[in-house]
Amino acid sequence: MALQRHNLKDDLAWLKWWLVLLGVAFAIAIGGYWAALSYRNDMRRLEFGTRSNFDVIIQEVTQIEESERIIVENIDRFNTLVANRLLDEEDRVSLLEDISRIRNRYQLFPIDVEIREQNSQILEYGADTEYPDEQISVRRSMVMLRIPLLHEEDLTRFLGAFLNSGRLMLTTSCSITSSAVDDTEALKIVEHQIATCEFIWYTFRRELSTEDSEYDEFEE
Repeated sequence: MALQRHNLKDDLAWLKWWLVLLGVAFAIAIGGYWAALSYRNDMRRLEFGTRSNFDVIIQEVTQIEESERIIVENIDRFNTLVANRLLDEEDRVSLLEDISRIRNRYQLFPIDVEIREQNSQILEYGADTEYPDEQISVRRSMVMLRIPLLHEEDLTRFLGAFLNSGRLMLTTSCSITSSAVDDTEALKIVEHQIATCEFIWYTFRRELSTEDSEYDEFEE
């Protein structure tokens, strides 16, 4: 029986398809490796981003809880400020009306009132507050009263009503001098004494930030 010799050309053609198949498999393996590596890097970036967002959320929740705690602790003080009109604009007409009502209630002599120009100063935050959301200014005006008196009790009645009228008034000075009256007028209803009192009228105001001011101008 004679052996059949293989044709070299046929062997090379057969081997070529196996080499092509091996190259395709190798390319698929390389592609899969790079895909897996890219997927792993994407997952790591996603994990890092998720952890960062989680940390940010935790910080925001902590800030909200701290804000709620501060609000709960100071809500009574805030309500007191609102009730005493300390957060309202300075209403000088209302002040004059209250002085007139007190004068009529106690049948006092005409009272001279002088309210000087208002000054303003921004309150400073504590060192632990790095980025305050807004600024608060304290405003003050000097109020000077000249109160003619029949007797000292007129002054005590007026001051009791005036200082309890719902405003933050700080008394800086109050003096009484005798009027020049004759002995014949000592028993008459005339100005026997004159009280000169000075007060500082305090109010507070929320100052708008630059962004709020620009927004208000846009709305107008």
